[in-house]
Amino acid sequence: MQTTRKQLSVQLSVLLATICAVFLLIGGAAGAGEGPGPSIQYVVAQGDTLWDVAADHVGPDEDVRPLIQEIKELSGIQSSSLRPGQVLRIPQP
Repeated sequence: MQTTRKQLSVQLSVLLATICAVFLLIGGAAGAGEGPGPSIQYVVAQGDTLWDVAADHVGPDEDVRPLIQEIKELSGIQSSSLRPGQVLRIPQP
């Protein structure tokens, strides 16, 4: 009786490990082709603000705030403060 329980326990552990491995592989493959789309690099000049940089890359009636957030994420910056020479990545449509 004890051998049967031990075998069942081992089989269930192997099954669980296999299921976990499959989910990890599926999850990794699902995100493998994704990534940031095309972007351009912009070198910050003296007096540039993130708002002005973003505003130069949106249409006249578009809200600039979503682009500001995308620039911050792509460029890996937390703050909206810029310094001359800093390189920003600006997403392209």
